[in-house]
Amino acid sequence: MSTTKKHEIVVLGGNFGGLSATHYLLRHTIPALQKLDKDQTYHVTLVTPNTDFLFKPATPRILIAPELLPESKIWRPLSDGLKRYSADQVTLVQGIATDLDPAKRAITVSLKPSRGEQTLSYDTVVIATGTTSASPAYTLHDNQSLTTETFKSVKAALADGAKTVLIAGGGAVGVETAGEVASAYPSAEVTLLSGADRLLKRTEARVGTRAQDYLQRHLGVKVVHNIRVTGLKGDGPSKTATLSDETTRTVDVYIDATGGTPNSKFLPKEWLDESGRVIKKDAYFRVKGGGEDDAQGAYIIGDIVAGSNNTIFELDANVPTACSAIGVDIAAKIGQEGKAPPLKEFKPMKNTIIVPVGPSGGVGLLLGWCAPSFFVKFVKCKTFLTEMIDGIVSGDKWK
Repeated sequence: MSTTKKHEIVVLGGNFGGLSATHYLLRHTIPALQKLDKDQTYHVTLVTPNTDFLFKPATPRILIAPELLPESKIWRPLSDGLKRYSADQVTLVQGIATDLDPAKRAITVSLKPSRGEQTLSYDTVVIATGTTSASPAYTLHDNQSLTTETFKSVKAALADGAKTVLIAGGGAVGVETAGEVASAYPSAEVTLLSGADRLLKRTEARVGTRAQDYLQRHLGVKVVHNIRVTGLKGDGPSKTATLSDETTRTVDVYIDATGGTPNSKFLPKEWLDESGRVIKKDAYFRVKGGGEDDAQGAYIIGDIVAGSNNTIFELDANVPTACSAIGVDIAAKIGQEGKAPPLKEFKPMKNTIIVPVGPSGGVGLLLGWCAPSFFVKFVKCKTFLTEMIDGIVSGDKWK
């Protein structure tokens, strides 16, 4: 009689990285492992505070101009995406990880909406908790209704005749948001604070220069570098902002499009870099840990990875690479070393970024080549890639 126990895989985070990893494991990694030992069983638990998937790349358009792209285009129930699998294969737990004990291989989860606690044991854990933006307009916060409420309040303030708009954040989200505001409300005075010496710092300088030129010359946006918001007063979209140059500005609408904070407080500090992201051990996204195999069986996917550029192109390559490492490591654990499908090299599409600057065009790179504005308009300006959402949620992207 077999005494083989069930191998429990816990995936933390239920948006791009976590949901994609769940589908990939259930569609590819686990079926391959089951062929090696038919007595071994596997189960995936997906832990996430949200009930719905949010297609984050399209949020700048939904925030400013939902008449061009309805909000319904960016939400899908996670339960719909997992309904193809049985309860023996996967369980969806609505909650937030508050502690991970590598010695006990246990994760404490604060359940939502009951606020009770549950302890999950794991053999393998996939950390895909990502980052949380300052504004719930761009990423999910503890309560996903905050995202919809932010969309409504900002849109209402803009439509109510806002004359001054201040946007903080010189990355792609800030540039896209500024382009949307200036296009939809051409009479408003729009200012973008980059907080750095140029826009789009994570890509080549020429792309940031083109983005600034487009914003200023075509849309009349004022771009200010090396200035950050250090304090805010006021309720609702209208704010008085204190700036890093010790000046203040009162505006009708303030939008915080600055970068996100890693969702890693529940992890051992030894696993993190100075920014709070998780350090990888190797090119296959195994967690480095603090030594003595404390991170054995732990893997990372998405924005939580130290050194990640936080792009969808990296994520698309990250998922199969990390899942291939999971397969190889589990095969070795069950006495089938060398028999699992081989490791997949991490080969993301490099030097590629597409940034709409309003509905009519934008800037970008395609494999290192400057993308003309008409190309950006054709590829992303109309739909903001929302045609991808159904394949991601259903898992058909990973057929």
